[in-house]
Amino acid sequence: MKNKWYILLFIVLIAISLFAFQYVAELLSDAPRSLSLETQYLLNLPACIFVGIVDFLIIVIVHKRLDNINNTMRIFIDLLLASVWVSCFGIAANYILSIILEEPWPEDYALLKMSLPVVLWNSMIVLLIEIFFYQQSQMEAEKKLAIIEKEKIQYQYETLKAQINPHFLFNSLNVLSSLAYSDAEKTNLFAKKLSGVYRYLLLTNNRPMVTLKEELAFLESYVFLEKIRFEDTLFIEIDEYDLYGNRLIIPVSLQLLVENAIKHNIATLKSPLIVRIGFTDEGITVSNNLQLRSSVDRGGVGLGNLEKQYALHDKAIDIVESTTEFVVRVPFLE
Repeated sequence: MKNKWYILLFIVLIAISLFAFQYVAELLSDAPRSLSLETQYLLNLPACIFVGIVDFLIIVIVHKRLDNINNTMRIFIDLLLASVWVSCFGIAANYILSIILEEPWPEDYALLKMSLPVVLWNSMIVLLIEIFFYQQSQMEAEKKLAIIEKEKIQYQYETLKAQINPHFLFNSLNVLSSLAYSDAEKTNLFAKKLSGVYRYLLLTNNRPMVTLKEELAFLESYVFLEKIRFEDTLFIEIDEYDLYGNRLIIPVSLQLLVENAIKHNIATLKSPLIVRIGFTDEGITVSNNLQLRSSVDRGGVGLGNLEKQYALHDKAIDIVESTTEFVVRVPFLE
């Protein structure tokens, strides 16, 4: 459908430009005409469309054969070849018409004078085709750049998720080692939750989206492990989500937000860290009381990567920070 519109636009441009050139030539010429302006236009239009098609093919061939030279030289070659072609075509067409109409063959000077407007008109058509090719190449370049940028962001996000493994595993194994000496039942449960976390990371590694229900089941295991570490210094409050269980989000996004809150804030018995997760028709709200660590870099690499991930889906994360609270609103994808 798109190509049909391009073809129609090409024909319309040829028709309009031919009429303009022919009208100007009629005004500037004092020579008598054997045919009316309208008749000449109708006779010339099919020939000019044919010329335009050949011009297009010439440019396509030159672009394919000489794609390693600069644009200026390529356009010059296109104009040169198109001018030679249209001059030869014009001379041949006029020769045939002179025989059919039994008119005398024009003198060399008159023939040159007659060919110049045709060459000028054809040069304009060639330049229009070149502009079309340039725009197409720019669009293709932008598409390729967008794909590369998307792959880059995806790689960064996958790298960020991979970072969960060594740090989280190290901390979890330390906790598991301590539990093994004091509570066998809790050790067993801890090991099951830990394996569940890594199973989820493996299963969602190549999935662009997961349901909220899947993500929260994973988050429940993650929170259990963190609660063993932080005990009563950390509280995670999750609202009812039955109405939104099948809505889609980016994998590990909630875990990254909870981890971000734990990483950047102090959690003590006197001032525990409280993370609240709520839901609306639009998305998820993750908030926590603000009691920042002074030694932690607040660059927010994880949060920044998550923002880029949602941007790939034309969605935006809303971040609001006050003196007492940090709030992140994450939209549902579908």
